[in-house]
Amino acid sequence: METIIKTYPNGLRLVVTPMENFKSIAFNMMVMAGSGDETKTEEGLSHFCEHMLFKGTTNRTGQQIIDEFSRLGVYYNAWTSESATCYYTKSIAENIEACVDLYADMYFNTKFEAEDFDKEGDVIVQEIAMHEDNPTSVMYDRLNTVFYRGTKYEHPVAGNATAIKKYQPQDIYQYLKKHYIAPNTILAFAGNITVEQAEALVNKYFLPYLTTQPATPKQRENCPAIKPESSRLQVKKDTEQQHVALAFPVCNQYDNDRYALSLFNLLFGGDMSSRLFINVREKLGLVYSIHTELETSDIGGSSRVVFSCTPQNTQKVIDVVKQEIDNLLRNGVREDELAKYRNQWHMQCLFGSEITSKVNNRMMEVVSVHNRIISLEDELKIIDALTVADLNAVIKKYLVVENMITVVVGK
Repeated sequence: METIIKTYPNGLRLVVTPMENFKSIAFNMMVMAGSGDETKTEEGLSHFCEHMLFKGTTNRTGQQIIDEFSRLGVYYNAWTSESATCYYTKSIAENIEACVDLYADMYFNTKFEAEDFDKEGDVIVQEIAMHEDNPTSVMYDRLNTVFYRGTKYEHPVAGNATAIKKYQPQDIYQYLKKHYIAPNTILAFAGNITVEQAEALVNKYFLPYLTTQPATPKQRENCPAIKPESSRLQVKKDTEQQHVALAFPVCNQYDNDRYALSLFNLLFGGDMSSRLFINVREKLGLVYSIHTELETSDIGGSSRVVFSCTPQNTQKVIDVVKQEIDNLLRNGVREDELAKYRNQWHMQCLFGSEITSKVNNRMMEVVSVHNRIISLEDELKIIDALTVADLNAVIKKYLVVENMITVVVGK
């Protein structure tokens, strides 16, 4: 299974991972335009565009788009993040051309009625309200705002209800014209498809309608990782539990420390045998679940401990987390832990390599960040080369309690 990347003169990128003996093909159409690319007067437009592309083209109504996807029996959807907007499908090989045709039509020929625009704006306002009613969503939203305050990533991906209500259809068309261009676009295929077949689809449905002007693919700048100040934010919500995130500033997505940090996050709170799960839940019964996450961007990143518990247990859990960090700083990671979680990393990679959509998502993400192929085998070699000393070094470097950012949502 070898992935190829082809960059066209106009900056369009094609990523193909042929996977023989698979019945499905995953297709992603990524546009490198997310909330971090928006100006102050454009907040929420990347996400709004994602919604509106499904509302019709010069060739199909919104209902026809939905009906065609349903008739094909494919899995389809889209998402918007701080750095990109992605439309994706998963289909059998016989239906991949129809999927590409649909998304190409949406990409090039967006057209919707004013009433559809108004209704979808109301839908997004409801989506924002729905997230505000979900304490976990609020926790992540506020953590992102606090952590990235003063940067391009501080505002929510969906924007705010006031701004959404003020936008006009022309705002969508202008934003699409600015960002939905060849150098910003990555087309990725993984599954029962050859490189030649993927190229033929691109030649038929994309290249004739894109500029031929030479351009360099969009590449985000490798910036020094931000170091936000330690802070604590309490958001009042009428909930039975408090939903808590403890974030430690770490490296950005280009730094090789990310590999040791990923392995550390597995052993610290990655599963039911991790240190935090055993000591916080199994031994003390303070939570139902507790886990760790690693989030990185081009300008920084955080290692996070996330949990929910009743208000009287919150500080107890935080104290135990601090104690476990202190224990790691004093005594370090054990060799048996490294071996166990290195094996777990291998198993997760192996299982993911058997799912075309996961393979496609990984390769698309790698290309969007690094503009080159980093094979799974190469990453596994890096993981295999990590030592206890490497993990202890990143723990001492980044797991500094004095730098911790705390967000608590609940009573």
